[in-house]
Amino acid sequence: MGHSYILQPPPTPEHCVRQRGRFAAERRLVVAIMVLCSLVMAPAASLADNPIIQTNYTADPAAMVYNGTLYVYTGHDEDVTVNNFFTMNNWLVFSTTDMVNWTDHGSPMSYQTFTWARGDAWAAQPIPRNGKFYYYAPVTATATGARSIGVAVSSSPTGPFADAIGKPLITSDCGDIDPTVFIDDDGQAYLYWGNPSSCYVKLNPDMISFSGGINHVPMTTASFGTRVGNAQRATLYEEGPWFYKRNGLYYLAFAADCCAPEKIDYSTSPGPTGPWAYKGRIYTSAGSASFTNQTGIFDFMGHSYALYHNGALPGGGGYHRSVGIEEFKYNSDGTIPTINPTAAGPAAIANLNPFVQTEAETIAFSSGLKTEVCSEGGMDVTSINNGDYIKVRSVDFGSGITSFDVRAASAANGGSIELHIDSLAGPLLGTCAVQGTGGAQTWVTKSCAASGATGIHDLFLKFAGTGTGNLFSFNWWKFGGPGESVDAGGTGGTDAGGMGSGGRGAGGTGSGGTAAGGSGAGGGVLAGTGGGSAGMGGAGGTGGIGGGASAAEDTGGCNCQNGPGRGRGALEISLLLLAYRFRRGRRAPVSEKRVRPVL
Repeated sequence: MGHSYILQPPPTPEHCVRQRGRFAAERRLVVAIMVLCSLVMAPAASLADNPIIQTNYTADPAAMVYNGTLYVYTGHDEDVTVNNFFTMNNWLVFSTTDMVNWTDHGSPMSYQTFTWARGDAWAAQPIPRNGKFYYYAPVTATATGARSIGVAVSSSPTGPFADAIGKPLITSDCGDIDPTVFIDDDGQAYLYWGNPSSCYVKLNPDMISFSGGINHVPMTTASFGTRVGNAQRATLYEEGPWFYKRNGLYYLAFAADCCAPEKIDYSTSPGPTGPWAYKGRIYTSAGSASFTNQTGIFDFMGHSYALYHNGALPGGGGYHRSVGIEEFKYNSDGTIPTINPTAAGPAAIANLNPFVQTEAETIAFSSGLKTEVCSEGGMDVTSINNGDYIKVRSVDFGSGITSFDVRAASAANGGSIELHIDSLAGPLLGTCAVQGTGGAQTWVTKSCAASGATGIHDLFLKFAGTGTGNLFSFNWWKFGGPGESVDAGGTGGTDAGGMGSGGRGAGGTGSGGTAAGGSGAGGGVLAGTGGGSAGMGGAGGTGGIGGGASAAEDTGGCNCQNGPGRGRGALEISLLLLAYRFRRGRRAPVSEKRVRPVL
């Protein structure tokens, strides 16, 4: 599943040079062609990385930062929709330390975790306290047929979670969905929820009970904005509250103005229980095919981010949604700007170390794949067919590679993994054949030769093979070579939760990794900085078409990207001189590059 965008190739360098011999009447055409070539001289852009998960439909995101790792918990829209309505049976969890590569940890719980429930695993949120993790989730109670909110507990952020009290925690008249939980500086925890109104309780220190009654938030237009054209709902508030505090100010973001589509608005308060003052809109639209929306807003490693969901994946829509994320900066007065969703998503804040075991399910973007529970623990990648691929961003190969190890299993004849950098058609580092192993979970480690990568690049693992069905399943990978002799501050994803993608003195967090990871968020090469080497183009720049809605990659145009340590070549100098010569002439308008989707 999944799609991305590429740019149609601009003119080649030879074509650019030939234009210099044209007559003066063609000068404007020459300049226009040069402008197109100059676009290719910029760092190559990445394949789109929003939505952040492509192996499943995901919705209703919630964020939790714990021990230097960001966990994003989502609902799960099943591939097959029943009765043309939300078909959601469990929740999923993913982690990252670099904001671009996401490790799939599978399902931490389902509605069946609550023996008193019969279905409908809608928007939920966990929180850590006292060495445990508490997950507040709405489900449909079997006894009443109504929504209720339960609480589950685990000793791990990735689960499994168990019902903490064996009955609903919340049953009220507030529309008991979409709980959000927050612990204030004084230790008092609050749980907000509700549609079409909002309610809250003060949780006790045990996090599985509350004191006092259920409190109804006054739903005034001053607090939540004015809705137009709906006499039953005077305010913009609809559902999906997200409660947090920043710099002494309390924020309540929420899904607003249902449902064509829902927006994300927010209000603020000087105290945790109000009075609330409406402040405006964060997301006007999530961008594609979903009539609902949900956010989680948080700070991580000195950056601010806002989650959302839409229907951007193939087959997507109101009941097949996908989670995306954008970085933003608060205004100086603490207000939040309006955010425009992009295909590119956030920049990397750390680099991934390829010289430690990296889970196959650590993915920036993928096509055609699924994940499943692995017999060796954690998850593996499956449903691999010819032409499918995994993209891993901001991989730091250091001073070079000599080998590639892969852990795979195949009940069929296997296939192969082509290793490319910078793009699916980029330089080939090697090809690793995977033979049949005698079973879909019969795992074998294969070592193959690899070479040709130094410095920071995006890595593409492209799968090839014949026949239909799953060619093989894929558990983990690891490079070897001189690059691994440098300090490796983390791992490329672990089944235990921490993804630790910091690399070689780059200041990655390394949390949860097998090595003593570096600390801090510095040193990560930002996507779009043209971080290539040895004359290669930038490996992860972002480019927008039509207001930043699409990302792109260079698939073979002028091949004249700039990268660190690369001086200007004779062709580029000639083009610059030509541009100078004709700079006073009138320039013909340059047509917008054409974009085509790649499914």
